[in-house]
Amino acid sequence: MKLYAKGKRGIIYRDDNICIKEKNPDAAVDTLMNEAKFLQVLNEKNIGPKFIKFENGKLFRDFVEGERIEEFLQSADKENIIKVLKNVLEQCRAMDERGVEKKEMTKPYKDILITKDNKPVLIDFERCRFTEHPGNVTQFLQYIAMNKEVLEKKGICVDKKELIKLGKEYKENPCKESFERILKII
Repeated sequence: MKLYAKGKRGIIYRDDNICIKEKNPDAAVDTLMNEAKFLQVLNEKNIGPKFIKFENGKLFRDFVEGERIEEFLQSADKENIIKVLKNVLEQCRAMDERGVEKKEMTKPYKDILITKDNKPVLIDFERCRFTEHPGNVTQFLQYIAMNKEVLEKKGICVDKKELIKLGKEYKENPCKESFERILKII
């Protein structure tokens, strides 16, 4: 088992294809049980790395090998970027439908890893909560809008005003039709 990363709330170890996350002793709050709970809930929707177990205060899940979304947007081609953005939006929609808010989709720099086969995997669910009005889709639309210049360099036109308009429509009425309008402009 090797130390892989250390964050504000957790320390991550890697043991082959298993990620073991434990509380950072310097962290004021232990969020691992919350993360384990939401990872199990979201795995039912094929979101996140596969949950293995929560034991002795440690979270065991599949290890995800991939590059962060920021690097992916810089290195990938237009077609794969569009597929990934749509896939992330679909995962956000599934979380919204389940009533789960991830709370980090406006700035998901460390929370979305793209695998070698261009599959986006959302990680780090410690701040998740159930809510009547989750905003994962609208948060991720903000992220897309903030990356307008990067996307335009790849030939992807982003109409910020249209994104904002469709985001507001979706927020007011998060139905399938309003979501499909969003997908069409990506």
